[in-house]
Amino acid sequence: MGKKWYASKTLWFNLVALAVAVLGQFGYSGELPAEWAIYVPVIVAVVNMILRLVSNEPIDGPVAGALRGRR
Repeated sequence: MGKKWYASKTLWFNLVALAVAVLGQFGYSGELPAEWAIYVPVIVAVVNMILRLVSNEPIDGPVAGALRGRR
């Protein structure tokens, strides 16, 4: 038995990273200097690896179960 999708720190982090990427495509860059943009994918990857290392429970639900091969 796993946790609900909304309890996943990894999922929330990735949703925020996705929102930032989409906003960036529409011209919003916030206060981040343009030359720092090359570091963003590296930071996202490192945070994802850290979150994956500290994760100890799968996400539960019909879609997650189907992706793992269970129904």
